[in-house]
Amino acid sequence: MRKELLALLAFALTAFAQGNGGDTVTRDETTRIKVTNVTLPVIVTDKDGRFVSNLTKENFEVYEDKKLQKIQDFQAQADLPLYIAILLDTSASVKGKLKFEKEAVTSFLQTVLRRRKDQALLVTFDSNVEMRQDFTDDLELLIKALKPVKAAGETTLYDAVYRVCEEKMSNVPTPRKVIVVISDGADTASERTLEEAIEIAQRNEVVIFGISTKGAGFFGIEGGQVEGVDDKELRRLCEETGGEVAFPGNYLDLERAFANINNKSRKYYLLAYEPEDPERPGYRRIEVKIVGRKDLKLRTRKGYNIPARVEKRSSGGEG
Repeated sequence: MRKELLALLAFALTAFAQGNGGDTVTRDETTRIKVTNVTLPVIVTDKDGRFVSNLTKENFEVYEDKKLQKIQDFQAQADLPLYIAILLDTSASVKGKLKFEKEAVTSFLQTVLRRRKDQALLVTFDSNVEMRQDFTDDLELLIKALKPVKAAGETTLYDAVYRVCEEKMSNVPTPRKVIVVISDGADTASERTLEEAIEIAQRNEVVIFGISTKGAGFFGIEGGQVEGVDDKELRRLCEETGGEVAFPGNYLDLERAFANINNKSRKYYLLAYEPEDPERPGYRRIEVKIVGRKDLKLRTRKGYNIPARVEKRSSGGEG
């Protein structure tokens, strides 16, 4: 019995290690967590926001904690299946905007979702995080799930991101996993922090895009307001995972934002490297540079975390 329990514990520890960092990890006899492979989806665009498709491995440099890494694998990916999680803010603060939010979700799914190729799910968040529709390629099911949604309560944005990454995105096989947050950006009640939401998204290689409903002119609110703390936190959530946030002021801006998400979600470069010190715990900052092309912009996740070493504990007796 004792041997069986120890074997089960070893299996559980290995499973935990493999869920860390969004990267390939192994575990040795001293229970140190090793990261043996780091993969980076990299979006590269020109000054007009168009995807640049003619780059090679030699055009990229990858740095981890300012140390140049050797790129072990390089792929140019395009038109791959997407797994998309729509996170819809249904708190009291968006009550006057909920009709628009529903229309925005419907329009986004009609624009992006491809039957028999992509999968999308719908989650709402207010004081609670609620799954309205699990992954499906059926647009009608997703739109039907929107209809009964009402706005009330507080805002648990970071809890919603954390739960979707932990419970859904960790099991998705494709490297192209996207969360689209439609919200005014003001988290008021989450148990999880912004940093925890970013970390688990990075760990599971989830790219987050945001559509802010805070200052849009078509809500009868003055557009173009100064970016506040909530806006900056939503921007950080998106940018540190490789995505970006849009602040549409009219329906044309909104359609452009949808097209931008669709384009940047499907077309990217995939870089992989092996860290020189695979056992060191703590946060590791990543920087990717394009060699000799200052006219181009890129987005990728900005780092990942390795938990501290787990100490072994002796057993008190025979089972």
